[in-house]
Amino acid sequence: MNKSFIFRCPLCSSIPDSKKESFLNDVRFSIKSFVKDEWIISQGELYTSLHILIEGEIKTVMTDEKGDFMHIENIKAPLPIATGFLFAGNNKSPVSAIAKRECKLICIPKENVFSLMQNYDAFMLAILSSISNKLYFVSEKLRLTSLRSIKAKLAYYLLKESEGESSFQLKSSKQEISNLFGVSRPALTNVMKQLHDDKIIHMQRRKIDIVNRSALKKMF
Repeated sequence: MNKSFIFRCPLCSSIPDSKKESFLNDVRFSIKSFVKDEWIISQGELYTSLHILIEGEIKTVMTDEKGDFMHIENIKAPLPIATGFLFAGNNKSPVSAIAKRECKLICIPKENVFSLMQNYDAFMLAILSSISNKLYFVSEKLRLTSLRSIKAKLAYYLLKESEGESSFQLKSSKQEISNLFGVSRPALTNVMKQLHDDKIIHMQRRKIDIVNRSALKKMF
């Protein structure tokens, strides 16, 4: 089987050309396919293999004690899933992963991942970077969750996305932002329109002009 497709994943794409052949000889994985709405990983399940999405899209959700679902994020191929929990002392998945459409994953056993990290510095650095990026995502998610109103969440988000600039393009769609906030898309659109009408921002599709930065800062 030709394994070279694995280099499309960011975790493996930085492997130097001179080491790609040996990496392909050393990596061990199985391939699993899932149909739309099929559960890939269940919350609380032992996470013993590194899952890398190579085709399709999944969503991750978390269930509280009442049985209510909270959307965490959408993951599109080719990206890894829950990298940071593979080597955790309690390596149970904190989220459930569900196929948003037909998808395909490769699963690399934990022992093989560790061996690859020892033998390939580029792979090890990519794993560490993935874990660090996910920690940053989780910290931002917690920050947004702590903000009560949609307006406060949006104000914080726009200021972060602007990176100090008065004009910028949103990297995410309104649907993706509403998923991040845990609110409906119409609710988010209404708040964005309010800020536009109040001349706090000027909005034209994904282009945002911050007109009154101090007013945004006072919202959270």
